[in-house]
Amino acid sequence: MDGPVRDFSQLRAAFVNCTLKRSPEISHTQGLMDVSAAIMRAHGVTVDEIRAVDHDLAPGVQPDMTEHGWDRDDWPQLAERVLAADILILGAPIWLGDKSSVCTRVVERLYSLSGRLNDAGQYLYYGRVAGVVVTGNEDGVKHVAMSVLYSLQHLR
Repeated sequence: MDGPVRDFSQLRAAFVNCTLKRSPEISHTQGLMDVSAAIMRAHGVTVDEIRAVDHDLAPGVQPDMTEHGWDRDDWPQLAERVLAADILILGAPIWLGDKSSVCTRVVERLYSLSGRLNDAGQYLYYGRVAGVVVTGNEDGVKHVAMSVLYSLQHLR
């Protein structure tokens, strides 16, 4: 199927793996995300990969939880990387029929920025797209995809 050549080199994607396994432990979620990231790279998209569990993400829905009593919060630095992207892909393994607790934490932290505006007066996530990669054995994949995608579309 031939079509017009498209240049996607101006696009950036952030892949956030929400596995429960710290690096360098093998993650099936990472394996599936690697396939998706390779497709994007093959089309010129710059890809930034983040394994959320390797970072100290304080619980909460504020942009920087150190301003709310936590000693450490890596989210502000990770948020810069996410906001530098046009495309956000969350990778979520299924645990007991639901998304991982790490994925819930990442969604909460994404929500912490949803009320902020960019320089044009638009919500920070305006003009961006997001998706989800789910790993599991049909033990909740539809539920996890529905839950994560609903959360992502709810962000302004």
